[in-house]
Amino acid sequence: MERFLKLVILLLFGGLCVCATAQNLSRRVFLGIRMENLTDDTKTLMGIEGQSGILISEVLPNSTAVSAGFKKGDVLSSLNGVKIKNMEHLLAELAKYSSGDAFSYELIRQKKSKSGKSTFKAFPEEKYSGLQTIYTESNSPIGAQRIILTKQDKPGKQPLIVFIGGIGCYSLDSPFDTTRSEIQLLNHLSRSGFACARLEKPGMGDNSNHCKSCQEVSFMEESDSYTASIEELKKRPDIDPERVYIIGHSMGGVFAPLVARKTTIKGIISYGTIGSNFNEYLVKTRRTIADAYQMNPVETDQMIKEFCECSALYFGENKTTEEIGATREVCKEYLGIFDLRSRSYNQQLYALNLPEEWSRFQGKSLFLWGSSDYIASREDHEILDKTVNYYHKGNSTFKVVEHTDHGMNKAKSFTEAQVAPGSYNPETAKIMLSWLKETDA
Repeated sequence: MERFLKLVILLLFGGLCVCATAQNLSRRVFLGIRMENLTDDTKTLMGIEGQSGILISEVLPNSTAVSAGFKKGDVLSSLNGVKIKNMEHLLAELAKYSSGDAFSYELIRQKKSKSGKSTFKAFPEEKYSGLQTIYTESNSPIGAQRIILTKQDKPGKQPLIVFIGGIGCYSLDSPFDTTRSEIQLLNHLSRSGFACARLEKPGMGDNSNHCKSCQEVSFMEESDSYTASIEELKKRPDIDPERVYIIGHSMGGVFAPLVARKTTIKGIISYGTIGSNFNEYLVKTRRTIADAYQMNPVETDQMIKEFCECSALYFGENKTTEEIGATREVCKEYLGIFDLRSRSYNQQLYALNLPEEWSRFQGKSLFLWGSSDYIASREDHEILDKTVNYYHKGNSTFKVVEHTDHGMNKAKSFTEAQVAPGSYNPETAKIMLSWLKETDA
């Protein structure tokens, strides 16, 4: 699912990215289409057997696609003379361009070829009432990193919250969907007096001309990129470098203590994160996932057994998911999560002793778990809470956000979170803000 969302988001908002220095990092191109891969059946129905390209299923207003004359139902077959094979290929081609670049194209419309020229428009910027939205950047060893800062326009230095997202390769830049939970959360905190920065993932969004794609970056490289972004933000005249907090969502909560080893952080909020060794975490959450999918006890036990065996082949015997799937068909589905990121990313995550990482953090910590979050384990948050208080008594707090899922959306149960989660739950921001005000006092 995350991989599918990544493809939709990237084509709406721009391409994958390739290495640049952070000097006036330009906005990525805004093609502005939704798309589908061409299947043999689709080609037959359209009467274009033997052709390649992608099917345009929607054209967004005020986009490059509108200016170029693209229409729903067109097949984009060529971009600047390069024959388009599929969605991933188009994303890779888009990554080569910046807003303002001219391009040529070829379409198939009602079985006839159509060619033309146009210019890539820039991805729109986010705008919110009563807040400044500032697009800034930093340099890291793997290239330029986009930072999206929202804050009140007022004099003086403001405390800073940096948001680090989850495991998938997706952008945090979201002018077309202001209902996203992280947007609503951070805008609430910004209107309450905190400057809030979303740290874009390496190789995503405006991080164009990157050294490595997001799928190739290692865990430690990504961690170092977040440290570099925070260090850059601390230099700003409107930011108080002594009052910096991290909100780590999901995998962001794993990055948080590693980042805090290299740059001073006053407090960390971790929501829906991992707190035990990766194998143990995976087993615990396979059980909650089984609950979410309403599997019976026999099915649940069998699924966990099979998953452990598949995972052991990946980490213990260093086999690829393709190699494992070729001999054990059931492993293809179970190990799909590992294909979200690189082998080095997964291995470095697997090697971490998370209680040890958290034992080194001397600031304040808040661990939050949504009661309907089947992706993360309540026990993992309790482990981290106990760990921090063991080494630094009184520094940690654990709270449950009732009826809330992994994405900070309303849901009354694991099953509802899986089938039909509701809208963002503002109770999440209330709990965080209360803790932040007390900690920042």
